[in-house]
Amino acid sequence: MNQYCLTGLLLVLGVVLHIEWATAKPPNKMPDQLPSFLKVCHRNAPDLDTCVRESYEELRPRLIEGIPELYIPAMEPLVVPQVKMDQDSGAIYLHSVYRNVKVTGISKHTVNELRLEPSKLKFILSLTFPKLHMESDYSIKGKIMMMPLLGDGHCNVDLVNITMRTELIGQEYKKNGANFLKINTVKVKYELSDVHIHLDNLFNGDKALGDRMNEFLNENWKALAEEVRPLMTKALVDILRASVDKLFASFSYDHLLPK
Repeated sequence: MNQYCLTGLLLVLGVVLHIEWATAKPPNKMPDQLPSFLKVCHRNAPDLDTCVRESYEELRPRLIEGIPELYIPAMEPLVVPQVKMDQDSGAIYLHSVYRNVKVTGISKHTVNELRLEPSKLKFILSLTFPKLHMESDYSIKGKIMMMPLLGDGHCNVDLVNITMRTELIGQEYKKNGANFLKINTVKVKYELSDVHIHLDNLFNGDKALGDRMNEFLNENWKALAEEVRPLMTKALVDILRASVDKLFASFSYDHLLPK
């Protein structure tokens, strides 16, 4: 498949799942306390993981429209004005821009694992999405496996059974006399079972060439996705670190997970 549609979607997805996206509107001022509708769990409780999962499930109905107090944007649909992606190494040399990106299906996920280890300041989250659909306007130019790729039109992508597992390890620090957390380590793994993509108006509207390229991309999506896995993983790690640090900088550790 076109790795930039896949890359863009995974980047968008990764940011949303882990607490913030640049288009989410923050509160008008720094919050003094957590929102009242958030169930707070205690780090030393024997049933901590059960409590955390219950807290998350109580938040799920609010995720569709977003939770500005926690820097969480609306999920259905997730709308992103623009995503730029570039790669010029390996078998892929492409420059692309995606505008008016809309992703649906994010809210229909399953929680596989949600675990906290306060003694290690470790947070683990694994989610599976049965199906995600992305559509956007796109502009792309470059080469894939020595084959030229040129287009400017509409892009549709369907991803099936995407599982993402993220592990965050934090470090405590003092600010204004209170304990806060900052993320030191981020590990991200993802898998998906199937992809279908369609790019309109490839090669200046040449239908025969466009049909052949779409067929090639769909037949070879696994190889192309592996080619860009290091790029996507690094980008997800960088975004997630910045995203979660923003949340942790807004609330002290004792607010988020009291003793």
